[in-house]
Amino acid sequence: MRIIAFVGMPASGKSEASKVAKDAGIPVVTMGDVIRREVALRGADPADGGKIADELRKTEGMDAIAKRCMDMIREKMNETPSKVFVIDGVRGIAEVDYFKEHLGDGFMLVSIAIDSSIGERFDRIVSRKREDDMDNIDRLRERDAREIGWGMGEAIAASDRIIENMSTIDAYHAKIRELFNEMIAEEDGN
Repeated sequence: MRIIAFVGMPASGKSEASKVAKDAGIPVVTMGDVIRREVALRGADPADGGKIADELRKTEGMDAIAKRCMDMIREKMNETPSKVFVIDGVRGIAEVDYFKEHLGDGFMLVSIAIDSSIGERFDRIVSRKREDDMDNIDRLRERDAREIGWGMGEAIAASDRIIENMSTIDAYHAKIRELFNEMIAEEDGN
């Protein structure tokens, strides 16, 4: 089995890549669901997800979210046998190291590269209308800084592959489908 983990800055296209996976019947675990679950358990404001994620990393280690994802990953792998599996939302090098250690040789880190201004990324965030997204560009700057502090830059640098998301959404989706088809073919021995 190939386990593809997507890493990239906010609004780079990780969720879009996961959407393509789901449309193709490929199982997906979204690391942000761990944070959203913790926010709900605490009865906190969804906008405080980043602060809660930071707190978990400080108290449980920089790989805390990856560790909390492992049960979800194993459960989904058992429910939905597949040649390819996706983890959406790696945020730091400690998570990469944890996944490599616990998921083995089938693990592959893919960086979603986007050559956009912070303003363009903020426009993407506003248009996706997720409950936990920020409502002003300064909060995006804070999020970028927080995630870089978690080791996002090192995780991106450690990527096994980079997929550029600098064109149309259709062209980007085609690149993601091509990646999945390539991984399936490798698993089939073609």
